[in-house]
Amino acid sequence: MPKPKLSTIHPRRLAGGLLLLASITTQVLAADNTLIAVTEPWPPYNTFSNADTADGAHALILQRALALSGLTAPISVYPWARAMALAQSRPNTLLLSVARTPAREQQFIWIGKLSQTQQFLWRLDTATHGPEASLQQILRCCSICTIRKDVSEEALRQQDSEHSMQLVLTGSHHDCLRLLRSGSVAYMAGSPYRIQTTLQQSSLPATLLHKTTAIAPVRTLFLAASHGTPGVTVSKLQQAMQQLQQSGEHDRILQQILSRPLPAAADSNAANPPANPP
Repeated sequence: MPKPKLSTIHPRRLAGGLLLLASITTQVLAADNTLIAVTEPWPPYNTFSNADTADGAHALILQRALALSGLTAPISVYPWARAMALAQSRPNTLLLSVARTPAREQQFIWIGKLSQTQQFLWRLDTATHGPEASLQQILRCCSICTIRKDVSEEALRQQDSEHSMQLVLTGSHHDCLRLLRSGSVAYMAGSPYRIQTTLQQSSLPATLLHKTTAIAPVRTLFLAASHGTPGVTVSKLQQAMQQLQQSGEHDRILQQILSRPLPAAADSNAANPPANPP
């Protein structure tokens, strides 16, 4: 008796279905006015055990602030561009960890500090290093990969006065690393800790990439809230974040999580870039 044929789903239909599901989920969230929190996969700050669970240091600080405030909010992990879009369009939404920049000052209600970060450009390390190119030279000549809606994208666009930059936007630092290793881009943007954890999760040596020029000053990462979030909610969370800072619990949570070794990335392709990346 012949075996029944297995049905297959065309990749375009699958992608369309996923986009439809994401759109429906966003609409449901927008219709529901309960307090929620959104973030991105970023070990060990927002995530730790895996890319879908908000159990990193900043997420734990938020959970403690919610408990002290007598509030509850589920923390969902999305690509950064989607998390930003939700926090900019849906009232009663918390966002972490967002760098406070002049361009973003009026976009959110700033609740409390989480940590600090600084963005640099990175290239593949070579045996011999010539004179280091300046940021403006790199912007004029070379392709750069960064994360869509990330603070590094904002900083690079602000400094691209000649509008000559070759900027490639992706959804994750692992994607940028693949493009860099395949030769599709010359540089990628990221903070030292972000680069360190990306290489570590990809089972790659820390010496693979060479840090070049800074693209922005040191920025403070915040817990923020969307406009339309009730003032009483904002006030309770601001007081709780201040209490965590003053008691030293904020720093203890950071130190506890940052001292743990990171698990390997679930993406098995992270350490082996495809021959022809998309």
